[in-house]
Amino acid sequence: MKRLLVIALFGVQACLSQEASDACPAANGFFADAVQCDRYYECRENEIEDKLCPDGLVFSDKNSKLERCDFPFNVDCGDRPELQDPQPSTNCPRKNGYFPHRDPSVCDQFFFCSDGQFNLITCSPGLVFDAKTGTCAWPGEANRVGCSGKDVNKFTCPEPLPNEGGVVNPNPLYADPEDCQHFYVCINNVEPRRNGCPLGYVFNDDTKQCDDPSNVPECKDFYGEVEEK
Repeated sequence: MKRLLVIALFGVQACLSQEASDACPAANGFFADAVQCDRYYECRENEIEDKLCPDGLVFSDKNSKLERCDFPFNVDCGDRPELQDPQPSTNCPRKNGYFPHRDPSVCDQFFFCSDGQFNLITCSPGLVFDAKTGTCAWPGEANRVGCSGKDVNKFTCPEPLPNEGGVVNPNPLYADPEDCQHFYVCINNVEPRRNGCPLGYVFNDDTKQCDDPSNVPECKDFYGEVEEK
């Protein structure tokens, strides 16, 4: 009877070892789950351990020798679309990650969340948050509804006019009507991108260059006006 029990236990152990060996693509390493992007497995001598990335991060399967959880925009999940249930907190849909402002009309701010704690970050003027990259980008690159260059800058590119040779400039420059130091580049005559001259200079709409305020009559007192404010 004891002999039969020993044989049975040995058979179970052999079966479990065989299952672990079959589950591990290699004897040692870190391997992605087949369907869930934030789940992965560590194999040590064909012994397998099921693991889960922190909420908001996903497993990077670029190198099986490295145990790495990263932001979703840095990892191609491909056919591994599933994720663990979110663990939200104030301003953080998940515990970790970069997330747009809760007000969809606020294009230039976003939340960086780390372990459920948030920081509010503001993009440089003229840029908006791009969830695809987790960074600030030009409105046309972010391609967010309600956050186009026209929406953000409150500026519409004028109808393009050809020069004397009949050629239309694809990216013309226009003065900012509200700020002498700044101007707009109209990409493909459609998307306005706000740029600025160095401090102390203003944009000359005639020469399309940054210039001394004394050469631009309507802006000659611009910096004096700024100082008075």
